[in-house]
Amino acid sequence: MKQLKDFDPAAIRRLIEREGWHQPLPEVRPVALTPGQRALFWGLRAYVLIMSAVVVWAFVHGAQG
Repeated sequence: MKQLKDFDPAAIRRLIEREGWHQPLPEVRPVALTPGQRALFWGLRAYVLIMSAVVVWAFVHGAQG
């Protein structure tokens, strides 16, 4: 497997410029969610909690048997 030191620095520089990696990343900002999206995410949170409780319940009852 080639290491970074095995590549030509000029080729690496051309790749960086061609791909735009030398430019700073755009700023990331929070997005305002619609009420429907908020409800969906709260539903997903509830689903994860319920499924976690089911897994714990099944593990506890399976470990006893």
